[in-house]
Amino acid sequence: MNFINTMDDLFHMLDRCTEGVDWDTFYTKRDKPAPFLKYNKLPDKCVVDFIERHDIKKACEFGCGEGRNAIYLAQNNIDTEAYDLSEIAIENAKRNAREGKAEKAVFKAGNIFALDFMDKKFDLVIDSGIFHHLAPHRRLQYRDIVSNILAKEGHFILLCFAAGEDGADEVDDYEFYRSRQTGVAFTEERLKEFWGKKFDVVDLRKGENIVDDRTWESEYLYICVFRKVS
Repeated sequence: MNFINTMDDLFHMLDRCTEGVDWDTFYTKRDKPAPFLKYNKLPDKCVVDFIERHDIKKACEFGCGEGRNAIYLAQNNIDTEAYDLSEIAIENAKRNAREGKAEKAVFKAGNIFALDFMDKKFDLVIDSGIFHHLAPHRRLQYRDIVSNILAKEGHFILLCFAAGEDGADEVDDYEFYRSRQTGVAFTEERLKEFWGKKFDVVDLRKGENIVDDRTWESEYLYICVFRKVS
């Protein structure tokens, strides 16, 4: 018999009401038309632009995939912790980091909701693919994690599916559970409403289709830069 006695019990029950994605299979088969697989060694353009304008000492990335952003940060002398749910992705990221001589990047596989960050503080947190896959009940918890690990006036860069583009559709939070969604898109208004509770909006724009020998960007994403509210 199952009983709900704690908030963790409730969260775990709701987790079972959603499908999720088998990310190890995703990174093993590599049969999806995902640009972050095709450009797995190119950092996001918004990350490169941000680093060129800011003095960042410590950074953290969630949903780091095969390490493209974290490796770029480490190559720019930034102490970087990078996390992904897929052990396959993390092993590939470690190999790419060795090839790129990115010694300041530390990669770990794990569920961010089970991690203990203790008193760690980062100047920059990057999400290049987690938020739009989170179930609604986990988004609030995730927002708190990001806010708690950011230093005073630290920045958060979020890349997520844009409603109306190829990535996914906007879905009502109740419908997320009824239709067992694995990912959703967001409108600009919804992003401002949700993240504006704890962050100031520095920049929020639709991406463009850009690929060069240094970076890439896609029009199916919103590019968001938030600053922690003092």
